Amino acid sequence: MQSRASEDEENLLHEIAAGNHHAFRVLFDRHNDKVYRYSLRFLRNETLAEEIVQEVFINLWLKRDRLPGVENFGGYLRVITKNQTLNALKKLALDFKTSVAGGNVWSELDNDTEDSILLKDTRALLQEAINQLPKQQKLVYELCQVEGMKQKEAAERLNISPLTVKVHLREATKTIRKFMSDRTELQAFLPLFIYMLK
Repeated sequence: MQSRASEDEENLLHEIAAGNHHAFRVLFDRHNDKVYRYSLRFLRNETLAEEIVQEVFINLWLKRDRLPGVENFGGYLRVITKNQTLNALKKLALDFKTSVAGGNVWSELDNDTEDSILLKDTRALLQEAINQLPKQQKLVYELCQVEGMKQKEAAERLNISPLTVKVHLREATKTIRKFMSDRTELQAFLPLFIYMLK
């Protein structure tokens, strides 16, 4: 049976999808602090964290037609926030790498191109690591980390115990962390990226 809170949020998402600005403001007021605190935890910069909040909610508004199909908004929001924060971390790491190297001044266009290539490479490596997991670990990891599902929900979906889900997720994360840390070409920001997999 659906709780009153989840039913209220579902109605809110339908209103937003229909273009209701007031409903969007309610959603923003309800969740913006979570997005801010999550991004601040990794970025340790209030201005950047505020920018992440703006980017996340702009993204939600621009893609509002998808909202009625979202079953777990908390997980959905977490995935979007994680992706935006990762992009910001990646840019910080590249800026740091550039300043350490010294002498080379990249244009904004060059930097964007480098960012795009580096992010693509990292995501490809992550997917490669996920694909090498045992079948059940892969399923659990994708449900919990990619789709943003809670461990209890993943357990129900897969018809296994929450403890089994927890063990599979821990082992999968350990394997992926090891796989990613062995790839030296992305060391500049992989420790931060891997930390976000926890």
